Amino acid sequence: MRVALSCNTGLGAGGQGICLANAASSLCQIADLTVFCSGSEVPKTPFPVYPVGYSYWSRQLLKTPLLRRRNDWAVLLSDLYFDRQVSQRLKSQSYDLVMGVAGQTNLAFKTAKSAGVKTWLYCLNSYLPFMQQQIRQELEFLSDPTVATMNPLMLERFLSECSLSDLIIVLSEVAKQTFIQAGFPSNKIAVLTPFIDTQRFHPAPKPDEIFRVLYVGTIEPRKGVHYLIQSFLQANIPDGELLIVGGAATRALRILMEQTLTEFPQVKQEFWDFSRTDPTTVFGRCSVLVLPSVEDGFGLVALEAMACGLPVIVTNQSGAADLIESGVNGFIVPPRDIEKISEKLQYLAANPHISSQMGKSARETAEKYILQTYQQQLNQIFAQENLFN
Repeated sequence: MRVALSCNTGLGAGGQGICLANAASSLCQIADLTVFCSGSEVPKTPFPVYPVGYSYWSRQLLKTPLLRRRNDWAVLLSDLYFDRQVSQRLKSQSYDLVMGVAGQTNLAFKTAKSAGVKTWLYCLNSYLPFMQQQIRQELEFLSDPTVATMNPLMLERFLSECSLSDLIIVLSEVAKQTFIQAGFPSNKIAVLTPFIDTQRFHPAPKPDEIFRVLYVGTIEPRKGVHYLIQSFLQANIPDGELLIVGGAATRALRILMEQTLTEFPQVKQEFWDFSRTDPTTVFGRCSVLVLPSVEDGFGLVALEAMACGLPVIVTNQSGAADLIESGVNGFIVPPRDIEKISEKLQYLAANPHISSQMGKSARETAEKYILQTYQQQLNQIFAQENLFN
């Protein structure tokens, strides 16, 4: 069986790239795999990888001061360019299945369908109109004029991809429910839970006694970092610290971070590239990870933190909630609920023994989500879709 996997990012680069690499590592075990990605370098892999370059116009837009804030156009131009390149390549090669990331594969799916090829949509977020709704609500709350929502044409392309796909793969039951609520039949949505390298992400001795709350990721509207900051300050934990690892994606959030760091020395910001450094350098210093997202298809950092022995606090609109048994390995809270997050932080800080036990349980949970488990899930999906010869 010949399978094409496409994603407009570098293999293993960032959240999308890691999901792409995870899928590729398993697909190549059960099929003759070809990967299409962005960039210009060909990585060393046991399967062929075809980088298709970058969109010139997308890059030019981001370099132009007056247009730089139109990130929605930059993303759209980049995805259109990528989709065209992949679509052209599909016309010259034969495949049995094309699996493409949502928003980036409309033309490729049309090409595949015209040749009678099966199509799977790989959606790394929740149902995109739901995601759009959540982002708009946050931009209103932040009074942020930055265009951080999706371009309407991208949503049109996504809806077309959904209608063209034989199967939609999501990362969590939480994400699956957003599709079902939008009217999709349950049997058209399959869950493929991400996995973690539990050798690389592992518990490490904590170097101090500071109760340190951790957030890792881009500071963007849908991630809810502004709620976490308020929750941490409200918790008023003696000698507590909030460590935010990542940069702000919008002007309003950059201003918020600057003001917060200036006014509250117990809030810190650092920048780390976990692809180049030992992740336990960060996770090992912390007591709990909070993922306060108002929308998140999964939130791989939560699983990484659990593998490092940290209890986690996530919202019920984060896919990582699939892994959480509240009070055992972490807590699940409603999105935008400053009081609940603050309450859980106070509880963990006041009960270090319980927090430690929850961290051990979190590690045990993470040990279940490894490559072999992911492979079994993927094999089951192939079998249900009758794709095994």
